[in-house]
Amino acid sequence: MTDRSVELTLGIQTEGAADTDELEQLTRQLRDDLQELDLATVNLARIGQIPERAKAGDPISWGTLLLALAASQGVFTTLIEAIKAWLTRHERYTISLEIAGDKLEVTGLSSKEQQRLIDLWVGRHTGAFVIYE
Repeated sequence: MTDRSVELTLGIQTEGAADTDELEQLTRQLRDDLQELDLATVNLARIGQIPERAKAGDPISWGTLLLALAASQGVFTTLIEAIKAWLTRHERYTISLEIAGDKLEVTGLSSKEQQRLIDLWVGRHTGAFVIYE
């Protein structure tokens, strides 16, 4: 295992259109759930720069969270399990995880193939090797 840290972008997607209020609520709920884990940071993503004369405060990209975590198998496993639990309560949604352009989509459906893809993705970022027969 390693002590290095990785930055991860987490996105919430839905098949249909979600309104801003719903997406804000979902993003906040998921952030609250993830803040209970042993992650370095869980932050709301900000939208670039606001126009000079805009009256808005700090614009947030609802549906996107920025995470920093140790690149260890245990932390990734805990994160994935928390995301799967969240998805069982929000079946219409998919969660995407991205590290340096390497993207994984997790759904609430449990299958051997999805678990295999999750394990391979986690292994690429933790150095852990998983052997499947």
